[in-house]
Amino acid sequence: MEKDKKPNPAEDEQARLEAEEREVARKAEEAAAELERAEGELARARKEVETLKDKYVRLMADFDNYRKRMQAEVEAARKEGEIKAIRAVLPVLDDLERALEHAGADPETVAEGVRAVHQGFQRILSGLGVEPVPGTGEPFDPNVHEAIGVVEGEEDEKVAAVYQKGYVYGEQLIRPARVAVTKKKEVGGGK
Repeated sequence: MEKDKKPNPAEDEQARLEAEEREVARKAEEAAAELERAEGELARARKEVETLKDKYVRLMADFDNYRKRMQAEVEAARKEGEIKAIRAVLPVLDDLERALEHAGADPETVAEGVRAVHQGFQRILSGLGVEPVPGTGEPFDPNVHEAIGVVEGEEDEKVAAVYQKGYVYGEQLIRPARVAVTKKKEVGGGK
């Protein structure tokens, strides 16, 4: 005789609960595995951030040291340049002192001494790379000449007279020459 199986609601509920419990356990294991993976990634990311932060701090320190070193080198080069210039002009001071010692002597001797000092000083400036701006008879160049007067001449725009010499250091203008510039004479009865 075959027994009719009647559905047992308590057994069905128990089976459903067990299935749900297994599903919740499986999802909990998956969540725990995902959490463990995320915690590992977070730990790696934190370590990478610390490494990058350390590199950044070291780089900033290196840059600050470089900046300080460059400032010190620039200052040393500036002082070296000043000392070089001072050493270069000291012989002129020596010559002037010798000329003053002999100031009571013959005026022609004093004039010779001043000319010698002038020539010596020009040699020193030339040795430092300082050269005079072209003067009388040269074409007027507003880049190196400052016109302070106009005189009549045979041609336009020529330097007629130099009132104060100008000087260049390489391509850099130290002081413009103060000059009088020619203007061509008017021929005939111009208005």
